[in-house]
Amino acid sequence: MNSQAIPAPAPSSEAIIPILIGAFVILAGMFALGSLLPYSVGYGDVRVPISSTLGVFWTADDWQHCWLVPLASAFIVWQRRADLIAAPMRGHWLGFVIIAFSAFCYWAGYRTDNFFVGLGSIWLFIAGGILAMFGWQWGKLMLFPWVFLFFAMPLVFLEEMIAFRLRLLMSTASVQLLNIFGFAAIQQGTAILSAPNSLLGTQPGAGFSVDVADPCSGIRSLFALTMATALYAFFIVKPVWKQILLFLCAIPLAIAGNMARILMLTVGTIAFGSEFAIGSLEEPSTFHLGAGFLVFIVAFAGMIGIGSLLTMDWKNTIPVLRAGIGDILTARDTTTTPPVVSGPSGINHSDPGSTDRY
Repeated sequence: MNSQAIPAPAPSSEAIIPILIGAFVILAGMFALGSLLPYSVGYGDVRVPISSTLGVFWTADDWQHCWLVPLASAFIVWQRRADLIAAPMRGHWLGFVIIAFSAFCYWAGYRTDNFFVGLGSIWLFIAGGILAMFGWQWGKLMLFPWVFLFFAMPLVFLEEMIAFRLRLLMSTASVQLLNIFGFAAIQQGTAILSAPNSLLGTQPGAGFSVDVADPCSGIRSLFALTMATALYAFFIVKPVWKQILLFLCAIPLAIAGNMARILMLTVGTIAFGSEFAIGSLEEPSTFHLGAGFLVFIVAFAGMIGIGSLLTMDWKNTIPVLRAGIGDILTARDTTTTPPVVSGPSGINHSDPGSTDRY
């Protein structure tokens, strides 16, 4: 009997043509809204299309990861092409409502000269176009690729809202850990200083001084790590609630990674001096740049570790662990001192071969 799998039939042109038409309409609308119409002033004196301002942000050091997002979303859609072709195409009226709302947001962003409102309206337009052209079944299959596109938005306005709070959090936690590890340190604003010593007559910061500046707040790595964690959770972890749990862990993992970086820079300053470990804000040292990789090493290690725990078969693992612990305890009991043996005279002996002395 031939056990080879029967290849799936190729989709007919009748199924592909409506999909191509719907995709063309959505892409054409995105292109018109984002690239043809002048929208916001941005950093210039005249209104420019959204794509022009977006290109400025995507080439900045802090947001270069954004241009990978559309490629990842397109790859996910390509992986689901068979399910999309097989799904029924029944356009829903709610899609047109979302398109109308996105048009209002686009107009409001134009009137207020707000680039981010216009970019968000295009994101909503994509969701409305999918529902209007293809329906709910397609909407379910396209939900994650559409949500993931949110990471393509350079949310630079959040830096001013979050960065300073993260700097304070990093400096406070780092001072506490340094004191636990035996390095006497105090906090002064966002700076980490060596503690004063009355016996030696040293002032605060005489031993070392590290300031948690904006680049060290962790805001740069936070957005990139949340994007990477969302993608990792989607491909590796099932079901949805575990994916959400792993995604929520991205924030503490990013904080932990950045804290490890700050501790590395502080210890490096103590051991080798500020010039070697830190450098300057304009020209950071090689040690300073290398410490930046520690953020991603710690965060990715934690992400993979938590993902492994979430994907572990606990129903079969827990009985095995219990059996292993039981075997260890049993083996330990058998290797203890021999049992007490009662001799012929009624005297207890711990060793049958020993001779009592009176």
